[in-house]
Amino acid sequence: MNPKSYLFLVILGILTGVSYSYIYLIPIIIISFAYFFFSIEKSINQKNSFFIGWIFGTGFFFGSMHWIIFPFLIYEQHLYLSPVVLIIFPVLLGLFFSIPSLFLHNFLKIVNSDCLYFKSFSLSLFFLISELTRSYIFGGLPFNLTAQIWAFNSKFIQIVSFIGVYGLSFLTINWLVILSFLILEKRKSFFAILILLPVFLYNFENFYFKKKSSLINKNINVRVIQPNIPQEDKWNKLKIPIHLEKLINLTNKDLNEKEKYLVVWPEVAIPFYLNEEKELVEYLRKEIKQNVILVAGALKREFSNNDFKIYNSLYLLKKDEFFVYDKRKLVPFGEFVPFRKFLKFTKLTEGSTDFSEGLNKKKIDFKIDDKIFFLEPSICYEAIFQSFVEYKPHLFVNITNDGWFGTTIGPKQHLAASIYRAVEKGSPLIRSANSGISVITNSNGKILKKIDLQKTGYIDVKLSTNNNNTFFMKFKNYALTLPILLLAIISLILDIATKRKKN
Repeated sequence: MNPKSYLFLVILGILTGVSYSYIYLIPIIIISFAYFFFSIEKSINQKNSFFIGWIFGTGFFFGSMHWIIFPFLIYEQHLYLSPVVLIIFPVLLGLFFSIPSLFLHNFLKIVNSDCLYFKSFSLSLFFLISELTRSYIFGGLPFNLTAQIWAFNSKFIQIVSFIGVYGLSFLTINWLVILSFLILEKRKSFFAILILLPVFLYNFENFYFKKKSSLINKNINVRVIQPNIPQEDKWNKLKIPIHLEKLINLTNKDLNEKEKYLVVWPEVAIPFYLNEEKELVEYLRKEIKQNVILVAGALKREFSNNDFKIYNSLYLLKKDEFFVYDKRKLVPFGEFVPFRKFLKFTKLTEGSTDFSEGLNKKKIDFKIDDKIFFLEPSICYEAIFQSFVEYKPHLFVNITNDGWFGTTIGPKQHLAASIYRAVEKGSPLIRSANSGISVITNSNGKILKKIDLQKTGYIDVKLSTNNNNTFFMKFKNYALTLPILLLAIISLILDIATKRKKN
């Protein structure tokens, strides 16, 4: 391939990466994949196929995750790292497209070219393995999974409660790959396949009956606060009192004092070690209305011998109760620096001390009018990872600060990944983000109310916790074997039928 062809692959990769965040850009993904596969089919050797995958993958991750550079632009001491991150990050992640490319190159040599559906199935399986590997290796990065194309229309994602987000990814990859090969082979069946998966996904809930949870149906008033505090002002000691006053005012504003509320503030909304600030805790209890149970992000510090550890924590405050959850899944370079002995630069967040991983239970329970609620907490990008707890949560709460990423597609992708947790668990998502996007969804992942990026305000919902016991939470990712086996059988049947029709 000549340099112009490689440049075209990079451009298509970038367009594909951006398109993953917008359902109406699916045609761009299909066309880009078609050219990508065409290039591999025409490649002369394994090395060339590997490089084609790498180039396309580098473009994909540059387009889909270009926002990763923004945290390095906020503070002057990190500016010098921004060019390195912008180049190295997508180049390394691009390798996850190289393995499926190599597979396709070798597979074409041993499989009859008429086996379009089985070829598509096999290639899709390798793309799935690539997504799974990316989601778990070196701590994992399950951003921009193929399933997230459908995230913002809850009708399309109900199948996730059955086969999980990776199951939907596999179905979507297989659909995109088949369509790409149908374009290359100019088959008339393209249009039938084009509408098949969207129609199936949209109507899935009509023939999949979810089992209602054994939990007693309880309604709870929820308020989510979005203070929209600029990242560069967040740690300014002169402005912290103003920020706290803003949060308290949004909490108390027009609150119905006859009913009790769960109010959720974002990640590190209180930039202090709250476990050491007894006066501040009493001040909050005094200033916030008595019918409020507050969930808020803050810091925590623990001393041991001559050392100490700090945590990014979620606190639940009532009149006489005080619960805390410490973040378990830390952001590399944001909350700690990997290989600290060799890498001498400071982490992105405030302070020079790395955060420590939390060890306490991922469960908070509280009472409202003698009704017990179970809350599963998550902080920041913990919500993009699947989690399996030993209890059925009434609520899945995510507090985050996406102010690092401005108005890029980063916050939208973060929200998309979080929505899938609600559907997998069959529990409503309550998400408070400092500068957006804050949402409250039902247990089907439907957004009931939201606050857009760079807006200040709050949203109220009287939320039903009549949740679903999902098939996926019972069988976890073992449920993924169902779509894999089913598509393997269907692919073989279709290829046999196509071959007989030709003969």
